[in-house]
Amino acid sequence: MGQMWTLLKLNLLTLPQRWASVALDVFGIACIVAVFIGLFSIAASFRSLVMASADDGILMVLKTGQDAEDQSVLTTDAAATVAGIATTIDPAAIVSPESARSISVKRIAQGDYVDLSVRGVTPAAFRIRSALKVTVGRAMEPGRYELLVGRSSQRQFAGLEVGSHLRLADADWSIVGAFDDGGGAIESELWANLPILQSAFRLGPDVHSVRVKFSSNAAATHFQAALKAAGNLGVYAVPESEYYQRTARNLLGTVKFFAVPLIIIMGIGATFGALNTMYGAVAARVREIGTARAIGFAAFSVGAAVVGESVLLALLGSVFGAGIIYLALNGLPANTNFLGNSQLAFQFVVPLSLILEAVSGALVIGLLGGLLPAIRAGRMRVSQALSEQ
Repeated sequence: MGQMWTLLKLNLLTLPQRWASVALDVFGIACIVAVFIGLFSIAASFRSLVMASADDGILMVLKTGQDAEDQSVLTTDAAATVAGIATTIDPAAIVSPESARSISVKRIAQGDYVDLSVRGVTPAAFRIRSALKVTVGRAMEPGRYELLVGRSSQRQFAGLEVGSHLRLADADWSIVGAFDDGGGAIESELWANLPILQSAFRLGPDVHSVRVKFSSNAAATHFQAALKAAGNLGVYAVPESEYYQRTARNLLGTVKFFAVPLIIIMGIGATFGALNTMYGAVAARVREIGTARAIGFAAFSVGAAVVGESVLLALLGSVFGAGIIYLALNGLPANTNFLGNSQLAFQFVVPLSLILEAVSGALVIGLLGGLLPAIRAGRMRVSQALSEQ
């Protein structure tokens, strides 16, 4: 072990003489780490966003065959039947029929217009979401063209300050308050009174979903079974947390579809870059290697020093790439259209676990890149090495 460390120190002292190839090697590793963290932090940030809104105690009732809330349509009769079943099973159940409509708003930073969801709710929506708090102003009142805006939307989109007015569906809407929901996806919405929203946008009496919160898990289980038994109703119930997890998994699958082939190609390129760097390092120090072997250094120590150098360069590149992408992305405000046509405002989150995965992958690349040059160095004949000019 002592021999390996001695040789490794000597190898590192020669790095300035090989700065060009070393810099390319480190830069290649930094790029693949930055791309890996950047792409997968999108999925991590999105999952953090939607799961902040998830409540295990809330069941979402959607139309059978539809996985997304904005694609589900429940008729008035179906919604009323769902509410009746829920309150029959548990008189204390909270039932919240909800519908949504996209509007166009201006992003503050980019200056362009994107879609933002306006959710039509009843007073039950406030009782069913225990974490939601009106932090500025007040809630909208029934029968009025009033809006309540999420704090995330307020930070990123223009014209959503309390007291402002929006022209929607040929009507003047007043923003009367702002709400906080712990940083979840709901904060990327505007809320309006459900009947007013349906009337103004000519949506009719149908709704997109019905949320139900029961006083016990047994009642929730009974409710799900009752909906399954009522096959002609054409609806099903899913826990809100499971709905959001499914949405996050769908996005992760999309990210993997595009990211994995790209990362594999970049990884192969980085491995060949490491091979080239270390082969060059071995070729430049043939006489030194021969001298070390002649004075008693073991072949294993010579090879291990080459692998150690390659791994250290990979570690340097991974730390550099991870540090740059962390400083650039973590906490960065962003928005996207991942849920249907609704724009979601969120902040990038770069988890430590993702950084560790990227660094671990980079170390594997460094190990693979140094392995063959290490074998060559360890098998080099002393007489042949010392005769090299």
